[in-house]
Amino acid sequence: MAVQTQASAEQARLEFGKFLVAQRERRGLSRSDLVRVTKLPSLLVGAIEDGETEKWPERVFVVNALKSYAGAVGLSVDETLSRFDGLPDAPKDSSFDPKALELQRREHAISAVLVTVALVLTVALGGWLQTVWLFAQRAAWSAR
Repeated sequence: MAVQTQASAEQARLEFGKFLVAQRERRGLSRSDLVRVTKLPSLLVGAIEDGETEKWPERVFVVNALKSYAGAVGLSVDETLSRFDGLPDAPKDSSFDPKALELQRREHAISAVLVTVALVLTVALGGWLQTVWLFAQRAAWSAR
């Protein structure tokens, strides 16, 4: 079953790449023309067109590359990204949880406040101890 899933994922990647190549060639663009127009790395364009996911960078870079690719070829960006997201092994968008982000921000702020309070108390205690020591020294000198 896993072999079949892997084969179907590979087939989907290849079909996606063939779709992109066909659209590019329909507009009379070579791969090097596309690279020149979009300023995308040639290796990335090749990896996307050839379905070589192991050569793909992080999702955000692939999505931006596909946006540039679609724009240069005259494709709908939304349709291109929808086809990409439909790939079984396409890198998925990490979920954004505002509550977790706010909780993390608050924990960081509380930690910063506690560290600041600890530093202030340490400095105050040090100053107090230094003052006590000076008074003790003066008392010792006065007693002589």
